[in-house]
Amino acid sequence: MSFLNTAKDGTGTAYWLLGDANGVLYTRPFGYPELQAEETANDSDKSFTVPAGEEWVVEWLWVEYTSDANAGNRQLEVEIQDDAADVIAKVVVSVTQAASLTYYYLLAPDVTELAALRDTDKLTTIMPKWVLPAGYVVRVWDNNAVSAAGDDMILQMQVWVREIS
Repeated sequence: MSFLNTAKDGTGTAYWLLGDANGVLYTRPFGYPELQAEETANDSDKSFTVPAGEEWVVEWLWVEYTSDANAGNRQLEVEIQDDAADVIAKVVVSVTQAASLTYYYLLAPDVTELAALRDTDKLTTIMPKWVLPAGYVVRVWDNNAVSAAGDDMILQMQVWVREIS
């Protein structure tokens, strides 16, 4: 994407015109930011599906993960599935989480990849900026499924939404 030039509407207000790398003008708005959230208790496996008529650019994920007393090491994973439920990408955080702890995870393209916790409970992990068409799924889960119905995961995900026809 590149900024081509400005144009003025009937009131004299100037707007940037957006185009692709070849200079082709986008004829519909590129998108708008939207926060996706899933905060249901007793669930460590959450999914978001891109709705029909939309594309999403995933900017970042914020996860507050509280493990219950069941023994075992949890490992947070972000999985991208295509519209046929095939896994096409995944990011696995570098630190496991034991029982009876709360960790805070930030996954984003421009963060420092931490191999150890900061301030005893915070972790950042590099994640690509995915562009996902309708029907694709973002799944965030404990890939060890230690206590899927007992752990609590609060998930916030910032996406840019582009409406398509």
